[in-house]
Formats: sequence, structure tokens, C-alpha cells
Amino acid sequence: MFKLRILRSILICLAAAFSIMVGKLSHAHIFDKSPEPGTVDIHLSEAGVVADFKFKVKKHFPHWFSIKFWFLENDQAERARVRTLLGGHAVDKTGKPVEPGIATPINLKIFAESAGGKEIEVYSQDVDPITASWGQGYFGKNIGNCVLTPGTYRARLVNKRAAQELSAIRTTFEITMPAKVNFDPKNMSARSEPCQQ
Repeated sequence: MFKLRILRSILICLAAAFSIMVGKLSHAHIFDKSPEPGTVDIHLSEAGVVADFKFKVKKHFPHWFSIKFWFLENDQAERARVRTLLGGHAVDKTGKPVEPGIATPINLKIFAESAGGKEIEVYSQDVDPITASWGQGYFGKNIGNCVLTPGTYRARLVNKRAAQELSAIRTTFEITMPAKVNFDPKNMSARSEPCQQ
């Protein structure tokens, strides 16, 4: 009876270890194919360079650049506070935001690393983005997008105005690939111009 309990305990431990290992492998597989080449925390309460990092692109595909402002998922009061600070997504006939919120003017530059190690600017955007997306726990401001080819890149994000009002809000800069987009580099539309390289 004692041996049977030990054997059962060993089998339970092995089964648990196996399921953890399989979970980690499948998790690693997801991250290996992750569409996010870069996500970093930034502080828009400070002016100047708020992000400067290298990332690898494995797939010739459109990449989107955005800023996300986070709040606790179930905290409706905090969600409302962040929404008021950031403003709304509606624009008037001239394209100006109806509820502008706090200005967050930024400059984003993307550099491609050439074979000799030299960096070549392939994307530059000066923009004061407005709230354009939201999800469970965040509001997002889109900076822009462009098609990147496989290689090593550097992103440099400059905040042009210190916004002390945002100091208590976790903020991230993200480079992502849209999840549900059919893209064929041979049939690129004019809307999705490749970065100059």
C-alpha cells in the first residue's frame, strides 16, 4: 500500500512536470511567433528621449507604432480619469479632436541597421496623436505605421512636452504587427508604403 502511494505521488509529480513543460514550450512557441518586436515602458512626464532600443523584424509586414496608457481593468473611476486626461477619439470637420485632452507631441524615428553596422533612417513621424483605440485596461494613441523588411532596427521616441499629469499612469510604447491582416509584399497598396531603405 505504501509503495502504491509513493508510485502514485511520483506519477502525479511527473504528470504535473510534463504539463508545465508542455505549457512552457507552447508558451515559448507563441512568443517565438509573437507579432510584437518591441514594447517598453516610457515616461511622458519627462521631455526628451523616452525610448531608444533595438528590435528585430523576422517577417516582411506592416508594423504599427503606438502609445498605450494603462489602468486597472475593473477600476471604472481610474478608467474615467485616464479617459478625461487623454481626451476622446472624435474629430471635427477640420480633423481636430472634439475633446483634445492633454497634448502628447512626439517624434518617432526608426533606423535600419545596414550590413556594415551603419544606421539608416527609414521612418520619421512628428505627431500629436489622439486617442484612437481602447481595450481591457488601456487607451491607445496611434503614431503611424510602415512596412518593415527582415533585419535589425532601432526605435527612438522623443517626447516634446513634459506632461506631469501623466506621471502616475503606466505608459508603454509599442511596435506591433496587426494580428488579422492579409499582407502580400508583392501586392502592396499605396496606403501601406514601405519605409525607405
